[in-house]
Amino acid sequence: MKQFKTYFPGIIYMLAVLLLSSCNNRSGTKTEQTGPGQKHDTVVASHEEPLAAPTGVAEIQKAYQAIMSQMEAGVLDSSSFKYSCRGEKNGTVSYFTQQGKLRMIVHRYNEYDHFSATDRYFVLDSMVFFAHLNQSTWSFESGPEGATKDKVTERRIYLVDQKPVKCLEKSYVIRSQSKTNPQPETVPNKEINCASVKSVLQPYKMLVRNRSKAPSGCLEE
Repeated sequence: MKQFKTYFPGIIYMLAVLLLSSCNNRSGTKTEQTGPGQKHDTVVASHEEPLAAPTGVAEIQKAYQAIMSQMEAGVLDSSSFKYSCRGEKNGTVSYFTQQGKLRMIVHRYNEYDHFSATDRYFVLDSMVFFAHLNQSTWSFESGPEGATKDKVTERRIYLVDQKPVKCLEKSYVIRSQSKTNPQPETVPNKEINCASVKSVLQPYKMLVRNRSKAPSGCLEE
């Protein structure tokens, strides 16, 4: 009986230590589980899109960067369709949205064998505010057999309330046999006259109309 009384306080002490250790372990596990959720929330918040269409060039650039950031983060939903118009024009149209709101349209297409293009339209409040049109025409040239050259023209159109406020253009040539082709990103843009916006609004509106129908033949004008 005396021996039991001697060890009894020690047993209580050991049980208390084990109980405290168990509580600490549970607390550590809980912290570990909530960490990834907090990081995910931070990432989503950093890619929030502007709420309204931009009203100037600086805001257009900011809105463009925001949408590109969303693309890279994978937070935009997408849908696409392919079409073939009598074998003369073939292409793919892709629509990128966030919570059902259109953010960008990408139209890749080629006509016959020597022309291809990629047109990108950036959208806020159902209005296109920036367009990047990249067109390429290729042909054979003198030199080694099979030598070709691509003449590339890129245009960038900034729009406010569906009207162009700034237009840029760059042109360069890529030769298949050349080792000194220009790097597109280093070719300077030149500001050009924004005489007409039909080259942006007409194809953009046509692509919007075809969004719900997804034709397999010619796009409906």
